Amino acid sequence: MSPWIIIVILGACAIAYALIMPKKDKVQEPGHHLVQEMESTLEHYMAEIENDNDALIQRVAEMKGEAAAADQRMQTQLQELQQRLAELENRKMIEAEVHANAASIHNSSGLQARALLDSVRFESAPEVSEANLQVVEPESPPVRDSIKERYAELFNLYAEGKSVDSIAKQTGIQRGEVQLILQLAEREES
Repeated sequence: MSPWIIIVILGACAIAYALIMPKKDKVQEPGHHLVQEMESTLEHYMAEIENDNDALIQRVAEMKGEAAAADQRMQTQLQELQQRLAELENRKMIEAEVHANAASIHNSSGLQARALLDSVRFESAPEVSEANLQVVEPESPPVRDSIKERYAELFNLYAEGKSVDSIAKQTGIQRGEVQLILQLAEREES
């Protein structure tokens, strides 16, 4: 073969190949466009997920702050309630001591009561003469109401078989005080 034919054939192949190449690019172009759209959609989706995650993190932080504030309020309320409970326990102990002292004074003889009254009167008013003092005779015991007379409603409910809690609710007396009154009544009877 002659060299010029080889050159012509190679040239024709190059031209044919050049014409075919743009057709391949045009065929591949819609697929390439599809890939770009897919990448764009995925990037948009990832951006939305990132925004949602940021919002979720912010909401969790807010909830954590609210929970911490609620916990702080609960701790404060708990401390206040503990203080009130301690005060009420102290008050009940004092009331129990007063009731016990009152019961012992009621149970003591007239001479002891007179001596106690005399000592209190002389300490508080030394200028009062003995003629102005009221003398309690030991033969005549002082008139006193029994605990059952003072708390008749409570003992009626107790006689009906009501529980201490229901008696406390119906009478408006504290549960511990109801128990104390019942115990004092048992002591008074014995």
